Amino acid sequence: MVMRCLVPIFLLALAGEGACETPVPATVIGAGSPVVVDSQSDPKDLINVRVDIGALRQIGDAIEAELTWTLRLGMLIDARAAHPGVTIPDASASVDRERIVCRPEGALSYLVESRIIAPDGTLVARQGFDADVERKKAEEMERRLARLTSGAAGYGSDPRSLVCWAVARKCEGKDFIWPPPPNQTLLEHSERAEKMRADYNSTFVPRCRLSDRR
Repeated sequence: MVMRCLVPIFLLALAGEGACETPVPATVIGAGSPVVVDSQSDPKDLINVRVDIGALRQIGDAIEAELTWTLRLGMLIDARAAHPGVTIPDASASVDRERIVCRPEGALSYLVESRIIAPDGTLVARQGFDADVERKKAEEMERRLARLTSGAAGYGSDPRSLVCWAVARKCEGKDFIWPPPPNQTLLEHSERAEKMRADYNSTFVPRCRLSDRR
């Protein structure tokens, strides 16, 4: 696991700042000081998302988190198309503030703010969202997908799972290490497989409120 420690948010687009490879103590999770971890083992991976687990906070039944990634290739093209008339430099960072509900069947996430930050720290664009409206949209989308699939996707090595995993470790008083253990659930439809899936998912569900474990 690579951890970027105590890095100002506007520097998160820059690779290699303050890397350290030690487990993250439970005491710093949600404690208010920046502690940024990568969702992928290679920080330059196109789908790598950096999560500030030090700034996690409890909002109702959700955990609010900032997810950051460098805009490259198609993501950069999409960002520029979505903000006509705005100059978005290469290597800018997209910073999304999301609320994530860590449930037994899997995480539900919805957006409350999106920002684009230039490499020099300049705020390029910002858009806020109504949290209640976005949650209803996410719940409706989940219901639609459930009708087409076998149900919720559960947890894995994605950034929303990372947030839930971090808070669950905080509740247990254990160090945070990422990625999580592999999911050994059998690829079959059986009661045994369902139990294995439920047992694995349960390791991502916090058994406390983050606000109670400062």
